[in-house]
Amino acid sequence: MFTRSLLAASVAACSSFAVYADTVLPTTVVTATRTTQAIDSTLASVQVISQAQLAQHPSQDLGEILRFTTGIDVARLGGFGGQTSIFTRGTESNHTLVLIDGVRINSATSSQANIQHLTLSDIERIEIVKGAMSSLYGSDAIGGVINIITKTATKTETRASITGGTDSLVSGGITQTIKQGDFGAFINANAIYTDGYAIIEKNPRERGYKNQAAHLKTDYDLGFSKVSLSLRNNTGTTEYVDYGSFVSQDFENQLLSFVADGDISSTLNSKIRISQMSDNIDQNNSSAIAHTKQQQADWQNTFAISPSITLIGGVTQTNTQAQYNNGYGTVYDKEQDNLAFYVQQQSVFGQISTQLSLRHEDYDSFGTHQTGNIALGFAINSNNHLYANYGTAFKAPDLNDLYGYGGNINLKPEESRSIEIGSKHTFGQVSFNSAFYQSDIDNLINCPTDPITYTCSNINIDKAAIKGIELGIKWQHDGLFAGLNGSYNHAQDDVSKQDLLRRPRRSITLSTGYQQATWGISSEILAKSHALDAPLFGSTTPRRLAGYAVANISGYVQIMPSTLLRFAVENITDKQYGYAYATATTRYLATPLSASLSAEVKF
Repeated sequence: MFTRSLLAASVAACSSFAVYADTVLPTTVVTATRTTQAIDSTLASVQVISQAQLAQHPSQDLGEILRFTTGIDVARLGGFGGQTSIFTRGTESNHTLVLIDGVRINSATSSQANIQHLTLSDIERIEIVKGAMSSLYGSDAIGGVINIITKTATKTETRASITGGTDSLVSGGITQTIKQGDFGAFINANAIYTDGYAIIEKNPRERGYKNQAAHLKTDYDLGFSKVSLSLRNNTGTTEYVDYGSFVSQDFENQLLSFVADGDISSTLNSKIRISQMSDNIDQNNSSAIAHTKQQQADWQNTFAISPSITLIGGVTQTNTQAQYNNGYGTVYDKEQDNLAFYVQQQSVFGQISTQLSLRHEDYDSFGTHQTGNIALGFAINSNNHLYANYGTAFKAPDLNDLYGYGGNINLKPEESRSIEIGSKHTFGQVSFNSAFYQSDIDNLINCPTDPITYTCSNINIDKAAIKGIELGIKWQHDGLFAGLNGSYNHAQDDVSKQDLLRRPRRSITLSTGYQQATWGISSEILAKSHALDAPLFGSTTPRRLAGYAVANISGYVQIMPSTLLRFAVENITDKQYGYAYATATTRYLATPLSASLSAEVKF
């Protein structure tokens, strides 16, 4: 059958990764084309963070892990649970679409995804596709798409883990998987508690965090179709600093989805996904709230016209509701509907591959919008690939833009045009990749302040121009590995010619280590150049954020067949640096020197 052929191809392409977690390092992805495809065959820049890499990273904060990815900058305001912004290839913090198992989790109020509250114990892998992706996924995908793919049951097993660390960090969880014939169930519960560290420069007061999470995911193979049901929930409290005040907020994130994936014939596959996402934040020291509920239905059909040509088409209906109160008099309770149609053609003729995708959106707030993408690939041989792509993308005005402070119901979508040329090569035990890209973004929404009334109204006024290059090389042999990735990204305001805020131009990552079945050790160094932050009120001169270099180390040892110990040290030189200013002269501080020890047991 069609889907089983795809699955067989995926398994054949995967390579084993000798760690205790019984994981597989993925060499296939689904996010780049909405179908299963080998990474080297994708006509875009794609990176995968595996389950093993997540488990071995010193930080269990997703934002801190993502910033080690080439082309991604992350600004976290404070410690665990602090507001986290993702800047992909120099685009805005609300220009990266984040999915969980294909379901968007970006908030309707700010268009950003609250990734700071996502725990990691149920994540199988993270697929990152950089570049314009709106033709396949709609709004917010100007910089790219991050798809968090969760685990499923492959066998019946019980696993438990507990971690202790600096800053009174205690975390733990238990996972039960059940696999009986055609039925599978994945059940996970986990929690994180920490007193935190002093998140503001020159202020010793610590800010803590707690997060309780649970995930139930079941699936059943009916033969003609596979159905699955997933329920994921996170709830907890974040302590932080707001304009010098020490405050806290409660959060709850919930995702419910149902998927039916089946073969209509040997050449036609049909997939239906129905989901509901809620993202709620309630301030404990004021009346401020931000509540989002999104209900979505997506029907995708994949048709193999011939062995060389595949056609994908689908329709997505989305209803988004939001309740918002900023605590200063701006209040709204609104909803927005969107209907989208998308189609994609993929073809492979000998050494030439092509991809063409189109999408039509119909928003009740501003009308219709179209995006497209065209890509061409050339396989010099099985180990050397070249590609080029051009795409348009957009970000629809979110409900804050339309109805929040400075709201304007006449706003138009932000729009981008992007081009990328890249290559992927393998020479024995060495692999190399490169990407050159350029993006122009128009109609950026801003709220210029009136110098007399000190009020503002959102308008489509700003423009941005982004140019960059990414290079990466990786070597692996008999458990030894080393990787070096670097990028240069120049993102600037197209009018003032100033660099966009919180986006360093230069970044380099070095990773090295040794891993085998019973023990392993690895290290990583991340260095970024200086960046700019917002000017002081009344000034037009941006403030400078110094560049930094930070080093981490981690390792594991299997002390018994069923027991694994892990250790991790983050920021081993105790480098003091920050991603953003908290006050006129002090910064939000990144994680200081910290260490943790964990034990994992399987039954």
